[in-house]
Amino acid sequence: MSHALSTLLIILVLLVGPACDRNPGPRMQPPPTEVGFLKDTSGSMDITQATSAQTAPLYQIKHTNRMSLGFCRSPLWVRIPLDQAPAKGRWVLEIAAPWMDRVDLYLPDPQGGWQKQSTGLEQPLAGNRQGVFALKAPADSPRSGYAYLRLQSVLSLNAGLRIWSEDDFEINNSTDIFLYGLLYGVMGAMVLINLLVLLTTRDQAYLMYVLYLLSIMAHQFCLQGQILFLPTWVWHLVPYISLVVSALALFFGAAFCRVFLNTKKNAPFADYLVLGFMAASLVLLVLGVAGQIWWGTWLVHSLALVGPLIGIYAGFMALSRGFRPARFYLVAWVVLLLGAMSWGAWSMGWNFLVPLPRSLITIAAALESVLLSLALADRIGVIQRERNVLAQRERRYRQLSTIDELTGLFNSRYFRSKMASEIVHSHEMGHPLGLVLLDVDDFKRFNDTYGHTEGDKVLETLGRLLRSAVRPADSPCRYGGDEFAILLPGADAEASRVVCRRISEALARCVFLPGDGAREVVTASLGATQVQPGDDAYSLLKRADRALYQAKDMGKNQTVELSG
Repeated sequence: MSHALSTLLIILVLLVGPACDRNPGPRMQPPPTEVGFLKDTSGSMDITQATSAQTAPLYQIKHTNRMSLGFCRSPLWVRIPLDQAPAKGRWVLEIAAPWMDRVDLYLPDPQGGWQKQSTGLEQPLAGNRQGVFALKAPADSPRSGYAYLRLQSVLSLNAGLRIWSEDDFEINNSTDIFLYGLLYGVMGAMVLINLLVLLTTRDQAYLMYVLYLLSIMAHQFCLQGQILFLPTWVWHLVPYISLVVSALALFFGAAFCRVFLNTKKNAPFADYLVLGFMAASLVLLVLGVAGQIWWGTWLVHSLALVGPLIGIYAGFMALSRGFRPARFYLVAWVVLLLGAMSWGAWSMGWNFLVPLPRSLITIAAALESVLLSLALADRIGVIQRERNVLAQRERRYRQLSTIDELTGLFNSRYFRSKMASEIVHSHEMGHPLGLVLLDVDDFKRFNDTYGHTEGDKVLETLGRLLRSAVRPADSPCRYGGDEFAILLPGADAEASRVVCRRISEALARCVFLPGDGAREVVTASLGATQVQPGDDAYSLLKRADRALYQAKDMGKNQTVELSG
């Protein structure tokens, strides 16, 4: 447990550290501190109307680099004071919203007109491969007046704006590449590790985890703009791809929750919620494939906020029923919930008191992947411990079914089964097989004189003697009340006689003290035989029994051997 927490702490430092270093350094231009925005409800406003004296008072001023209208079909005009741009050289306007359909930047030119630059999913700008939309202003662009930005999207209309010097933009782009490379590297490593475990264990929970994590990575590619590294002719499909990928991430996340927590058993009510969530995810998938972007966008944001809550509730219910791996699972979903809520709420136009980095949701996803992997490892440990307990119980029950409790020898059930299999093996392989039957002499008199408790001591002692006198491959068994049988695989007549002699000599050395100063020596009669061609269990046992009776008739404390 402590090792897992130490590993998690190291990963946390690696993930969060680069994100914290993304604050503007001394060389980096801060984001715009004052912007005006105007929603074009008619959808027909052009640059002349957007910059007219009549329109100017309609702009709402914000002192932030983030703006959001939630889900809005109307274009958004943004007015940016140019005195906020770097004083010298070329500068770059970054629009951190990879789902924008159309982005148009208007800069004043010396002739009183407007220089227009455009990008977006529907009008890709050649060479725009940074994962975000970025427009570069000429070096001689004015540093006074206003630049105007027109944004239009069929998805949620929000954007994070930042003005960079060209050099600082490249530095920030390199930092982005490092940060997201690290985050995706962590998630990719979790995929590979758990894929290997999946191939070994064939555990359905690992399959759901791998599919979930792959879809989460694809979802982050869309969300953070890495999908813009695809050829520009694919860009117009980004909204549809994003919805389909989101649907798969939500579906497999719910499926993993259901399998990992075993909600059907550990959280029955939560299981219905999870099934409903999976059905809603399939609806989202249909909307994405059908091109219903508007309704799909509403549904995906709603599910992104509700899903972690269902997962947390299911985790609490499973934990309350003693499912300990739910601990890591709960922390993972709390982490993802914070990231999803921050991103989803901002996308829907809700305000945050504290501005959060764009990479927060990806950091949360990477941390969640690690935590869920730890949860799976913990689950495997729990399952292994449960299997060990079951195996011990099974061995114990098997032992109880085949071992005589008093003597510690095999019981008659085991003897009959073992004898049948050893006879077959002897005939097939041509190996000898010996059988010895042993009966305690005058045991009824001993019991009647000293009681069954003292008689049991005799049987218990005899059990220990037999275990020590036979070979490792032999099977000593308690055949009846005071009757014992010994199977001797591979033992010919001479080897059988050696075993019988050791038993008789060991028993002769035992002196029993049943009470009242009495000293008793117990003897036994033995009948021995070897398997013959054509023998079955009945004939072999009958011959050994006949040898035992002859030993009794000869005065007891004898060993009689019959070969046929």
